[in-house]
Amino acid sequence: MFSKTAKYAIIALVNLAAQGNGSPIQVRTLAAVSGLPRPFLAKLIPPLVRARIITSTRGKGGGIAFARPPQEITLAQVIRAVEGERLFTGCPFFPEPCGGKPTCPLAPLWDRVRDEVIGFLERTSLAQVAELKEGGHE
Repeated sequence: MFSKTAKYAIIALVNLAAQGNGSPIQVRTLAAVSGLPRPFLAKLIPPLVRARIITSTRGKGGGIAFARPPQEITLAQVIRAVEGERLFTGCPFFPEPCGGKPTCPLAPLWDRVRDEVIGFLERTSLAQVAELKEGGHE
C-alpha cells in the first residue's frame, strides 16, 4: 500500500523524533540508525524541507532537524511531502487514480476503507510513533 519512498521517509523521521534532543543530525548518521541507504535518504531531504517538515543545514554542526515539533507532524503530511496525493486518491483496483468517482463500482466499498486509512494517517503524529518505538514496539 505504501511506497518504499513513503516508508523510508516515515522510518527516518520516526528515528529522528526518537532522538528527542532537537539537535541536527547528519544524514549519514540518521541513515545508519534507521537502517536505510544513505543515497536514498538524501533524496528525501529536499521534499521534506519544502514541506517545512525538516530543516537542513550544511557544514560543521549541520544536519537535519525538525522544522516544528514532531507532535505537530502527521504521517499524512510526510506521505504527501514525498508522494503527493497518489495514496489519498488512488484506487488499488485500477491503474489510474479515481478519487472515488460515483461511477466506480467499487467506490462504495473502497472509499470507506481509504477514508479510514487517511483518517488514521492524519491523526497519527511522528511523536506518537516514536513513543511506541521507544516503548519496544518495532
